[in-house]
Amino acid sequence: MESFLIIAILTGSLIVLLMHWGLLLLQIVFAIVVTSFLPTEWFLGALVIQALFGLWILQQVFQAAWYQYQLELEKTQRIPQHYTEGGRSGIRKNFLSRR
Repeated sequence: MESFLIIAILTGSLIVLLMHWGLLLLQIVFAIVVTSFLPTEWFLGALVIQALFGLWILQQVFQAAWYQYQLELEKTQRIPQHYTEGGRSGIRKNFLSRR
């Protein structure tokens, strides 16, 4: 149980970094449902799902960091423009969107 909660809390903190509030709410609801209502026979499956979801979120955090680094290089004119081409600012509402 403790390992599930640790992974859920770490995943939730990474979701905050990605600025996706709907996914954070979904993570909180999933953690509450698993810890309160899920039968113990299904706990291992929920733990695997949470771990895979946490790894996916971690990959998204690395991609967001790469995007932010590329954006900084473009704005300081160290590399050719791609994300800021044509007057775009390169700002994203959250880092899970592909725009």
